[in-house]
Amino acid sequence: MYISRIRVQNFRCYDDITIEFGEGLNVIIGENNGGKTTLIKALQYVLRGSNLTPTIDDFNKSTGIDKEPPEITITLTISESQNERLVDKAVVASWLTKLEYPWEATLTYKYYLPEKNAKEYIKEISKVDSLLGKSNTEKTMLKWGVLEGYIRKYVSRIYGGNIDSKNKAEKEYLDKFHCEVLDALRDVDSKMYTGKNALLKQVLNYFIDSDLHNIDKEEERRKEQDRRNEEFNSGAEKIVSNMKDRLELSSIFELADETGAKVGGSPSLGGRLEEVDVISVLKLMIEKETGISIPIINNGMGYNNLIYISLLLSKFKMITSSEMGENAKVFPMLLIEEPEAHLHPALQYSFLRFLKNGIEKQKISRQIFITTHSTHITAAVGLDPIICMELDKAGKISASYPAKVFTKSKEDQESKRYIERYLDATKSTMLFSKASLFGEGLAELMVLPVLAEYQCKNFEQSHVSIIRVDALTFKHFIKIFGAGVKDENKQFALKRRVACLIDSDPSRQKIKVPKGKKRTWTKCYPFELDVQKEVYNYKKVSGALNNLVKASTDSDNVKIFYNNTGKGKTLEYDLAYENSTSTIIFGDEVEIEEVEGIASLNLEKDEKNKITKAYSYLKYVEGGKGEPAFILAERLKDNLKKEELQRETFIIPKHIKNAIKWVCYDEVEEELKGE
Repeated sequence: MYISRIRVQNFRCYDDITIEFGEGLNVIIGENNGGKTTLIKALQYVLRGSNLTPTIDDFNKSTGIDKEPPEITITLTISESQNERLVDKAVVASWLTKLEYPWEATLTYKYYLPEKNAKEYIKEISKVDSLLGKSNTEKTMLKWGVLEGYIRKYVSRIYGGNIDSKNKAEKEYLDKFHCEVLDALRDVDSKMYTGKNALLKQVLNYFIDSDLHNIDKEEERRKEQDRRNEEFNSGAEKIVSNMKDRLELSSIFELADETGAKVGGSPSLGGRLEEVDVISVLKLMIEKETGISIPIINNGMGYNNLIYISLLLSKFKMITSSEMGENAKVFPMLLIEEPEAHLHPALQYSFLRFLKNGIEKQKISRQIFITTHSTHITAAVGLDPIICMELDKAGKISASYPAKVFTKSKEDQESKRYIERYLDATKSTMLFSKASLFGEGLAELMVLPVLAEYQCKNFEQSHVSIIRVDALTFKHFIKIFGAGVKDENKQFALKRRVACLIDSDPSRQKIKVPKGKKRTWTKCYPFELDVQKEVYNYKKVSGALNNLVKASTDSDNVKIFYNNTGKGKTLEYDLAYENSTSTIIFGDEVEIEEVEGIASLNLEKDEKNKITKAYSYLKYVEGGKGEPAFILAERLKDNLKKEELQRETFIIPKHIKNAIKWVCYDEVEEELKGE
């Protein structure tokens, strides 16, 4: 079984939201105040409800306050899993709400004001409503004051099954669930320093003589256990006896005669040294390769976090063991907030890979919930476990599921595999940002943030990520934002603006080719378009671009931006064409080359000059191996730092302007349509 769904009503930042979970690992991402921590807390309230009590600040403030006393309701749906165990259904049998495969059970946490107190509450709220001369805001504040006075009378209950039946969930079965929480602000060192600490003590005590389980024959195992017990007891008696001999009782209790205490008997020392006593004095140490051992409190925080989690997982092994008898837990789950805290990116990646592989093999926690801001973690787990909490302008939170936009079709699965293959830490930023700008090359990565500043925009402040993709792979990435997917899958897509800035890349195809050879489309320059119609077929934009435009036509948030004037080619070509006299682009390093055949074209001199400059700059860029992008970005920055009167004018092509406006949530000048 697994927790397949949670519905949270009137709790903190959630007015009413339903979030779906997957079996095993669930990675919850999103911006700050997006409800990630609240979601973890909601799970705790259902599974550890008796240990937690809401306050007035736990009610959702946006829903307002009415005559009826507000309630907090959190509902968990537990579903049948693929690797079902016989004991699972027995635990939730009285909570079942769906009997056919896959079965479903429901647990509902309610925090409410009992009916007898609710009547008094309603009277007081009515008095506030009848006040004259008070604004609605003032009345609302007074109502919250009334609620605060009644909060101590609120009670919490956990119901199993259909909520209308109001059947309390049996504690016996609730106790079969175990919820371990590792919050973001954690001090793990003190929790495992010595055997006196509860976690380390529990684990060490459970694993005493665990190696004996490897002995197949019970008689041999029992003999070895008896030998070890006898050896320990013998040594323990000597230690206790030694200590008793070193203590002079007559000195300690010399006043016992005078007080008359000896009438009741003379004081003496007794007692035994138990295994648990020895465990309490053990300290967890870290052995270095040099042979030196240091206490764990002197170890790095990141490594100690990993050691602590390994202890928690060992505890899971203990509490689910058959040796616990009827006290054994059936469903241990781990809730981790920001596992990246104190962890180097490489360790983040390794740790999440370990969790993902372990839970798939059912070797550790039955289900794990993680909140994170780390792109390294999302890169490690792939798309399936990711749940993205999104906050709209009105402050309403919704959940998106990038993996669910893909159908089972061969094309969609190919797109999904491609994204997961290349979803590194850099590209994972698109899952966290408020908007994404996809571009084809290094120049886009380097230059576009500076061009945004020329438009008084700031990508960092606007939380815009720039993602580099290849021309033919835009189609894969835009799917997780709802473009090019089936209508029924759009509900799972990420709801944020995406701009695809793509080169127009005109091309031509020979009409006649030698027998036995295939006709192919090859790139050409825009000034070559329609020049030899008797020899070539022409396309003003690439086929990949046209397909991309078609895929995005039904999307409200994904827009395709390109140079549709018939004079565009690549980003570098377009910038050079618009700024043919610019010293920012044309330094001494750019050699102006002659363009073959341009003299015969019926074009104005200025147009020919622009073409020549753009052609030459593109040739320079193609041989520069990335350096031209760095040079251009630095010169643009330097120009921007100058006083306005001394600053050189730099023209940004319209399609680039529109792309920047779109991701910064400004309106574009016009819709750009495909050819």
